[in-house]
Amino acid sequence: MFIPTRTGLNEILYLALPIILSMASYTVIGFVDTWMVAQVGTAELAAAMPAGIIAYTLTALPLGITQCVSTFAAQALGRGTPDEGSLVAWQGLYLSGLVGLVFFALWPAAPYFFSLFGHEPDIVALEVVYFRVRLWGIGFSVAIGALSGFFYGLHRPKVPLAATLVANIVNVFFAYTLIFGKFGVPALGLKGAALAMVFSFVVQFAVLFRVFLSKPYATQFATRAVWKPSWTSTRHLLHIGWPAGAQMAIDVLGWGVLIILMVGQFGKQQLAASNIAIQYMTVSFMPALGLGQALTALVGRYIGEGKPELAVQRVYEAFFLAMSYMALMGVCYVLFRFSFLGFFSQDPTVIQVGSSLLICAALLQVFDSMGITFAGALRGAGDTHWIAGLTMALLVCVFTPLSLGSVLLTNLESLGPWLAGTINVSLFGFGLWWRFSRGRWREIDIFAPRRKRRGQTAASVQVAD
Repeated sequence: MFIPTRTGLNEILYLALPIILSMASYTVIGFVDTWMVAQVGTAELAAAMPAGIIAYTLTALPLGITQCVSTFAAQALGRGTPDEGSLVAWQGLYLSGLVGLVFFALWPAAPYFFSLFGHEPDIVALEVVYFRVRLWGIGFSVAIGALSGFFYGLHRPKVPLAATLVANIVNVFFAYTLIFGKFGVPALGLKGAALAMVFSFVVQFAVLFRVFLSKPYATQFATRAVWKPSWTSTRHLLHIGWPAGAQMAIDVLGWGVLIILMVGQFGKQQLAASNIAIQYMTVSFMPALGLGQALTALVGRYIGEGKPELAVQRVYEAFFLAMSYMALMGVCYVLFRFSFLGFFSQDPTVIQVGSSLLICAALLQVFDSMGITFAGALRGAGDTHWIAGLTMALLVCVFTPLSLGSVLLTNLESLGPWLAGTINVSLFGFGLWWRFSRGRWREIDIFAPRRKRRGQTAASVQVAD
């Protein structure tokens, strides 16, 4: 049994708090944007979540890949070869540029794609507009993941925090200006909210990239010297990163597309209620995700230093923190659910449906903390393939059949997919805990291919001599 230590908790919080603040600021901005969109109309509120989740689903795979720059940077820092982390970060930036260009091919298909959800015509039209604007920000979002992962891996989380705060200020200003038509700008409604988000991505990337190339980082981490494309480093990043990205994409797919597809069949009020419930869930899981990212960097560094037992201690200390916070949030969801829902909408149907959904959100908090914690730990070790496999298995064998069955065979309406999601999250948390406790992650060496090639090169030189 692992008992939390003051040293361990302080170390985790020192690294995690700036990341948690970054996540919390995203949550605040999400609330502000959602509130402003809600003032425009119920249709806009109902359309924002589906279009936003589809955009994020597309972003999730490449973003999950580039965020694994953190694993390489952390282990390279522990090994005393920080330039290896900078090299991988550059490959993440090149990948993000390619992703940003490729996804524009989806522009003409947007009307047909959103019509498949069976939403009302006015909702579909708004979804298409919002989604097309968000396409402009996908490449920047993926690049932000690479650069933020680099700084997290180096245990410099205050840099992404500063960039996030600046970007969020930009987001609020432009959202207010463009949604409501202030300062002589025409009112763009939901389109204005999407434009504001894209502008904030551009600003955030610019701040991070400027620091990345600054003289202190160029001197200590060779960020200006290792800029050349490297297929070897890109392949390593893809090998570790694609399962993490697939897990993110599948998770968003399950909680986003499937819920939207099914909940949308029951009308805009139930869709709006799901939107609000998910917005409140971000209050609990976004800070926990920040803790998970910090844990990835800590585990990676300790593995690089050859201290796996200390990594295990930090993992269980982080789990203690995440579980305590998320369990408290679950209690708040139950006790204050009607007040929470009333903040966004006075529609009695939205409040009635949303109250049941928030109870589901409360039930899954402890299990969600388990999944987030042990996923972060396994990513720090490079054990990402098993996470993706478990996520896919649960989606196919648990979440999808239970969701479809609840819609087709019961009268639960939107509550059915949410109950299926609660069961899915619970199994995911237990599965990752079991994987971590087995200790197979100790056998993974993400730099082994590089060392093998270096050894072959050295041997060749000796033979030549």
